[in-house]
Amino acid sequence: MKGLKLSSLKGELKKVDAKHQKEPARSIKRPGAKIDAEWKRALKERGYSSRFSNYSSCLPLRAFNNFSFDELCKIKYSSIFTMHESVSKLFEIKARYEIVRKIKNSMWRWGCGSGVWNEVVDAYEHIRNFVFHSNSDFEVRLDHSTYHNEYGYAKYSRLFIDGVFAYLIYYKKKHVMTIGFSVMEGRQILIQQVQSAERSGNRFLYRLPANRMEFVIELFQRNFPGYILYVIDAKFLIGKTLRGYRHALELAIIRTKRLRTEVIGATGAEKVTALERLKKANDDVRLTKESIKHLRDDHDRIVTFYKNTGRFKLDSEKFIINNLVHYRVLN
Repeated sequence: MKGLKLSSLKGELKKVDAKHQKEPARSIKRPGAKIDAEWKRALKERGYSSRFSNYSSCLPLRAFNNFSFDELCKIKYSSIFTMHESVSKLFEIKARYEIVRKIKNSMWRWGCGSGVWNEVVDAYEHIRNFVFHSNSDFEVRLDHSTYHNEYGYAKYSRLFIDGVFAYLIYYKKKHVMTIGFSVMEGRQILIQQVQSAERSGNRFLYRLPANRMEFVIELFQRNFPGYILYVIDAKFLIGKTLRGYRHALELAIIRTKRLRTEVIGATGAEKVTALERLKKANDDVRLTKESIKHLRDDHDRIVTFYKNTGRFKLDSEKFIINNLVHYRVLN
């Protein structure tokens, strides 16, 4: 099963007083005293002042050995400068640190905000404590977009997700559903993808309520209490996805042409490798064409599916962000 186990997201983030919410690092008591004297001497020689906030972004990761997960996240969140390469790398490769980074990044990519620290704390707690179903045959894994992308191919599963984050739902260890979403500042959630992994043979559905959109909205209400929820307009979602598929198809076709040339000029083991890569590229072209066809064929069904929110009513006023229309859940 691909994706992060929610239980793997160890470590607690702590809230701060209102006066420190924009710069939570200021709530850390005597941070300078946690830095070894050798680092402070070296920084002083290079002309840095003794104030922690003035030199913290220059320190390598090993200088923060005496800081907790919570404290280092607060320092990274508070810094207006790019942190040392080793610290930045930690927030790109270590799962729990990366989720914190992606929460702040989601707020920026979907609304050009960064919220306040206590919103990040809440989002982290709600994300890692998400409960899908009481039936033990279901298991939830977390995935997210790569780098700073607001959507796209996910880091662990390589599935295309329509949001910064996605819950991958497994039934008896088989991936059956993807729920894509993004976090906005002001404790807001954009529900942007509710998709079965297979187009047919979804026997797991009998375990769930008949109206899946209603069920998913209830999930977010329960797991993200007090948050404002929005549901994406499927017509805009399909348009965005088709554009993404067409771009991917163009790149795949270019790749196959280049690989055909490589195959002609290769011999021995190199030719075997080139043929394998060409086969994969041809498969990518075929699968992308199939995806485009299925999406076009399923257009009306998908639009109806997202509109049918059961007992929940959606606001008639459009909420447009990143050129995509969403509607607020009213109840």
